[in-house]
Amino acid sequence: MRVITKIILLCLSLGSALFATDFRFVRIDFPNATLTRAHGINARGDIVGQYQDSNGVPHGYLLRKGVFSTIDFPDASLTGARGINARGDIVGGFSDGAGIEHGYLLRDGQFTQIDYPGASITTARGINNAGDITGRHFDQLGRESGFILKDGTFLDVHIPLGFTTDVWMAEDNGRVMVGDAAMRPDFGLHGYVRKGWGDFQLIDFPGLSVPCTAARWINERGDIVGLFAYINTVDDCYAPPPLHGFLLRQGQYIAIDFPESTSTGVLAINDDGVMVGFFLDKTGRTHGFKAVSK
Repeated sequence: MRVITKIILLCLSLGSALFATDFRFVRIDFPNATLTRAHGINARGDIVGQYQDSNGVPHGYLLRKGVFSTIDFPDASLTGARGINARGDIVGGFSDGAGIEHGYLLRDGQFTQIDYPGASITTARGINNAGDITGRHFDQLGRESGFILKDGTFLDVHIPLGFTTDVWMAEDNGRVMVGDAAMRPDFGLHGYVRKGWGDFQLIDFPGLSVPCTAARWINERGDIVGLFAYINTVDDCYAPPPLHGFLLRQGQYIAIDFPESTSTGVLAINDDGVMVGFFLDKTGRTHGFKAVSK
């Protein structure tokens, strides 16, 4: 079902960038894992993400009150957990035996597979407190578009002039959402916030000579987090290069970097302002993290 019609593109006019160090960072490592990322956090502070075991197999996880538990979709070759809402519903993705990616919803211990109708690939990104699920899908020709699943109905989301669109998270009203899109004519990666049907505003971290910004989450206060990179050519944005996280709050950008890391990405923020994401240490190992204002 396609619901995007007439669109007006607006660029955010949002002051200069700020660089803040007033956050307390906590590293997150799944026990005995070779890689850990934190992907989502809810109002209770429950965190979901992905880890890689000693055999290199990816699994999802839930971190609740200091206790880790593994999330594996039945008979999947790999699983990741992407988002969690206040109720404890979890969404994520898995690959089947043929290597095809599907989304899933984990509610009350029961898995439900999520596939956009007619899609070759479906990825579930986030779930809000109303139960709306966001993500992306690819058609049979490999074209990427975003979606929101509301009350059992898939709604396609595609930003005009974008040859890709990905939806990462929606506020509880199901109307305001964030994500990223590769845009014409510069073919760069831009973040966006969609305020309503047909109302997209681009999010670009200030000072970048080549666009490479991706919005990943929005909370009920309107705080937006994501990641960006300083690059020389558009192709470098998809490498990926060393990344930096950001927080966009009340029109001010704040760069977020885990101390002494070589790359940082912020992937979610709850309504209390607690952020989670990942970073690479100096040896190249990936860890999850939680960041709280001091």
